[in-house]
Amino acid sequence: MRYGPIADDAGEEQFLASPIAPLALFDTFVPLMQASALIAGARDGVFEGLREGPCTVDDLAGELKVDGDTLALLLRVLSANGYVTQDGDGSFGLSGMGRASLLEGSPERLTAWLRMIDSMWGTFQQTGDVLQRGYGLDFHHELTDPGMWADYQGAMLENARRMAPFVAGMVPVKAGAARLLDIGGSHGLYGAFIARAHPPLQSEVLDLPPAVEQARKLAAAEGVDDVVTHRAGDALTDDLGEGWDVVLLSNILHHFTPPQITGLLDRVRSATTPGATVAIWDLIQPEPTDPPELLGDAFALFFRLTSSARCYTTAEYTDWLANAGLVDVQVHPFPMGRSLAVVTGRTP
Repeated sequence: MRYGPIADDAGEEQFLASPIAPLALFDTFVPLMQASALIAGARDGVFEGLREGPCTVDDLAGELKVDGDTLALLLRVLSANGYVTQDGDGSFGLSGMGRASLLEGSPERLTAWLRMIDSMWGTFQQTGDVLQRGYGLDFHHELTDPGMWADYQGAMLENARRMAPFVAGMVPVKAGAARLLDIGGSHGLYGAFIARAHPPLQSEVLDLPPAVEQARKLAAAEGVDDVVTHRAGDALTDDLGEGWDVVLLSNILHHFTPPQITGLLDRVRSATTPGATVAIWDLIQPEPTDPPELLGDAFALFFRLTSSARCYTTAEYTDWLANAGLVDVQVHPFPMGRSLAVVTGRTP
């Protein structure tokens, strides 16, 4: 995926193609204004104020009790982004994309994601600090109250709704499998999709105590608590149990260091039944010789900032699974992006 300025006409196209085009000016300014407009629009009720249909800036400003001049500028930025439409009479309404992604209750909403990014805004300013010291924040320790946990886990659920059906189809499950352990699985949606594809499989999420408090509510609201239960604990130190037919490590290993990962996978191997599947679903760190891919590389940098570890390459994941004694280790590329993959192995 690429991201950047898009020309509206031949003159702009020629300008942007010039080696002296001020792209660094655009790239350090426009995305910040786009992001701040989206975040403020969600936080201050702009999108919900347009739920029932288009209205004028004055009417919307009066309803929201905000400054009309600033609101007009914000709406124009959102209109240029395609989230809002501007009518000939000067009124604004939600576009199809805006209605799908920016309204509470929409199946495709990203409202929790916007709240999470709002709370993390200062984190992005620490890139230079991480560059100097070589390690990022332990983001989970930055979540200091239930509201922050709720926004964080809600954001992860919003992304999982798009990914879980594909991930479930890439995880092999042996016949008769009954028990799935979803390590750090939060809302449990990934495990739920796998379980429903392979009855009578049931999934148990093992997650940190403050995560479980919110995750149970999300699972119930999502309607997956018939196949998902939750257990509070720390996967690095607490007993994993035994007799697991599937173990899922979904978007969790980038928070762990290599020694922690090798130790965890050894314990996972000991907790599984013969023929069990161990599946890793995560962002893949590009190899140094891979061509840049902006979305994947941006997330790799993001996780470097927000964890004490980093993302890992497919070669690292396959080596760790093989060293833990797993066989039939395979990489299953995600169909909608080369920066994501499922890596699986089977216990002998």
